[in-house]
Amino acid sequence: MKKEYLFAGISILSWASTAAVGTLMMDSLSQFALVFYTSLTAAVFLLILVAATGRLPLLRTLHLKDLFRMSALGILGMFLMSLFFYNGLARLEAQQAYIINYLWPILIVVFSWLILRKPITAQTCLALLLSFFGVIIVATEGNLANLGGVDFGGVISCLLGACCYALFAVFNTQVKCDKFVAMLVYYTSTTLVSLVFLAAQEPVPILSAVQWGGTIWLGMVTNGLAYTTWALSMDLGNTAKLSNLAYLTPFLSLVYIFFLLHEPILLSSYLGLVFILAGVLLQVWKFPARRPRAARTQS
Repeated sequence: MKKEYLFAGISILSWASTAAVGTLMMDSLSQFALVFYTSLTAAVFLLILVAATGRLPLLRTLHLKDLFRMSALGILGMFLMSLFFYNGLARLEAQQAYIINYLWPILIVVFSWLILRKPITAQTCLALLLSFFGVIIVATEGNLANLGGVDFGGVISCLLGACCYALFAVFNTQVKCDKFVAMLVYYTSTTLVSLVFLAAQEPVPILSAVQWGGTIWLGMVTNGLAYTTWALSMDLGNTAKLSNLAYLTPFLSLVYIFFLLHEPILLSSYLGLVFILAGVLLQVWKFPARRPRAARTQS
């Protein structure tokens, strides 16, 4: 196996476990405690990585204004995104929360249009409709007439989490900094902010060995390690081809959810996920340009 596919596979398998492991962890930890410990372990992992690769001096080249902006970006894309996602995870079935949260790829297109003024096409509008219809299918469990049974608080929380990450992804494209150093700043700011919120809500819990295992998995593996292996994969291989593999993540997440949570996977989850990903793929699909009629006649 080529190294780039091995690295990409590690990232995808790690990311797919987020919903199942997060649900298990929230049986004994609050959302604020989970965000704090996972961001802490991710920050420690990235600090070791940055130091081991000789990138630590790059931190001194950042101006105070840069650190402030990057910290704010980390709070948006890591702290708020995680908090909204975990809140949705606590209120919905794990499969529903993860699939609805996976709306972020198509939301990146929306925010790129609104913020960066990138053009939006009829193809993009159709892609949005397909993805949002998929969210409706997942939220209603396939019964579109039963809107009264939908936990709108959980659905909105997952959508807000997706919006936070999509906004983060748009603004992150404008950050001119080493990607690993930037991620260290993002998770460090998230750790500090989540500690303040946690201390205001409850005493900082002392974790058991099992809890440490779960937070290390979510922090170091699904965040720190998975981001690192994905970056290595992008550097080694074809970015476009490897990026398409990321669409396997929500399907693999259903496997984790079934075996770790013993949660029956609903047909509506598969159907809604197909609509969401159809919208995402329609947006990135490049249709061949049509040749002028005269050119076709001559040929």
